[in-house]
Order: sequence, then structure tokens, then C-alpha cells
Amino acid sequence: MELTEEQIRQEAAECYARKIRQAQRMSPLEKFLAGAELFDDACKVTLSGIRNQYPHLNPEECLEHLKHRLSRA
Repeated sequence: MELTEEQIRQEAAECYARKIRQAQRMSPLEKFLAGAELFDDACKVTLSGIRNQYPHLNPEECLEHLKHRLSRA
């Protein structure tokens, strides 16, 4: 069964509401640790993109490129 655009929007809104409720139940420490985990995940995704964009760079050069991007943020 194929979902309509409206059904997709409704599912997305419900998912977002669940995530908000989950975040509201978190302790300050859990929120802090979740932020650190999100940052680490974002760095991994960005490094993957850098490796894809610049396949000739070695791992150390990729990290330097990531540090440069972070310093501009």
C-alpha cells in the first residue's frame, strides 16, 4: 500500500512529537551526552563526505580538512 503525501506528513509529525517527548524526559546529563553523540555522528558523516569528495587525501589530511571546516562553522 502506497502512502499519500498527507499520510507521510502526519507520520513525520507524529515521529517529531515522539522525539520531543523523549527529549523532555531526558536528564540534563543525558541531553549533554546525546549532544556529544550527535556531534560525533556529524563528524563521521562529514569525514565520509570529505573522503568521497577528495579520494586522494590520506586519513590525516581528511581530519585536517574536517578541522578546517569546523573552524569556519
